[in-house]
Amino acid sequence: MGPVPFLLGGRLCLDFVNTVNSRSRPATRDYLSGASDLIDWTWQVGLLDDGTIVRLRKRARETPEDAAIAYETAIELRETLYRIFHSIIHQMAPDRADLDILSGLARQARQAQELVPEGRSFRWIWQEEAAGLLVPVFAVSLSAVELLTREDLSRLKECPALEGCGWLFYDQTKNRSRRWCSMEHCGSTAKARRFAERQKAVPVAAGGIG
Repeated sequence: MGPVPFLLGGRLCLDFVNTVNSRSRPATRDYLSGASDLIDWTWQVGLLDDGTIVRLRKRARETPEDAAIAYETAIELRETLYRIFHSIIHQMAPDRADLDILSGLARQARQAQELVPEGRSFRWIWQEEAAGLLVPVFAVSLSAVELLTREDLSRLKECPALEGCGWLFYDQTKNRSRRWCSMEHCGSTAKARRFAERQKAVPVAAGGIG
C-alpha cells in the first residue's frame, strides 16, 4: 500500500493529480507531503522496479537538496496538470503558461530515456543518471502528453463538485455513463444524502381521531 488509498483516475497522470483530497472542497490532506511520499507513490503505481526504487530512496537520502527540487517540481506539475485538465473538462482553453511547463518537462523526459530492443519490439527505458529523482515527474508528464494528444478528451471527467470530491478520471465505459470517481465512495455518499433529503421532505401523516 502506498501513500494514496485509491487509484481511480484510469491514467497515470490523473492518479497523480488525485493525490490531494479533495479537489472540490478545501483540501483535507495532501498524500504527497515530501520527497519520500513521491518515491513511495512511484512504487505504488508500479512505475519502477524494486531495485530502482531502492536506489532512488538512497539517492534522496544522500542528496536532500536534489530530492527537495524533485518534490517541488512534482507539486508544480501536479497543479499545472489539474488546471489544464480542469479547463478541458469545462471546455475552456488551458493557459499557455501551463502548457509550456508541461511541454518543457516532456522534452526533458524524452532526453532522459533510451530506446532499447525487447524481443522483436522496442521500449523506452529511463537512464537513471540522466533522470535521477525526477523519474516520477518525467513519467507523469509523458502520460499527460499521451492523454492530450492521443486520447478521447470527451472522456476526461471530474467527480462532481459539492456532492463529490472533484477527483479526475478517464471514463472508459462504453456508454460514457461514469459520473463518480467511485460509486463505492462519492457515489454512494451522494445517494445516501439525497435519500435522507427526500425523507425529510415527506410530510408526516396526520394522526387518527381518538
